[in-house]
Amino acid sequence: MSEKEEDYLKAIYKIVRDRGFARSVEISEMLDVRPASVTDMLKKLQSKGFVIYEKYRGILLTEKGKKIAKKLYEREMIINEFFQIFGVDEENARIMANKVEHYIDDESFDKIEKFVTFMRSFKSNPRWLEHFNEFIKTGKLPECERIQKSK
Repeated sequence: MSEKEEDYLKAIYKIVRDRGFARSVEISEMLDVRPASVTDMLKKLQSKGFVIYEKYRGILLTEKGKKIAKKLYEREMIINEFFQIFGVDEENARIMANKVEHYIDDESFDKIEKFVTFMRSFKSNPRWLEHFNEFIKTGKLPECERIQKSK
C-alpha cells in the first residue's frame, strides 16, 4: 500500500470516527488535495476493498479498511507521543510521526510502543528524563548515578 493510500485511509478513519461518515470535501481539506484527486483515490481504494464510495453520498470504510486505518492511526499516535516525551513540539511531533509511521518496521515500532507504555506508567517524569531534559537545555551532562553492567 502506498503512503498516499495510507494517508487517505487515516483521514477517512478520523472523519468517520468523529461524524459517522466522510465526504470528499472533508478529505480534500484535511489532506490539502484537489477534490478530483480525492475522487480518483476513492475509486482506487474502493477497488481494493477498503472503502464504500458512491458519488454524492457519504464515504465509509469497509471492515478491511477500518482495521488497516485504525492500526495506522494508532501507530501514528504512539510515535507522536514518543516524540513529545522527548520534548519535540506538538506540531513537529505530529508531522514527524506521520512520516515515520510509513517506514518504521514492526520490531522498531514494538520497542517504541513498549517505551511509551512504560512512560505512561509514571505519574511524573522519571529522574533520567529530567536529566535528559536538562542536557537538552544546557548541553551538559548532569551528575547522576550510572548503572553498572553485570558480568
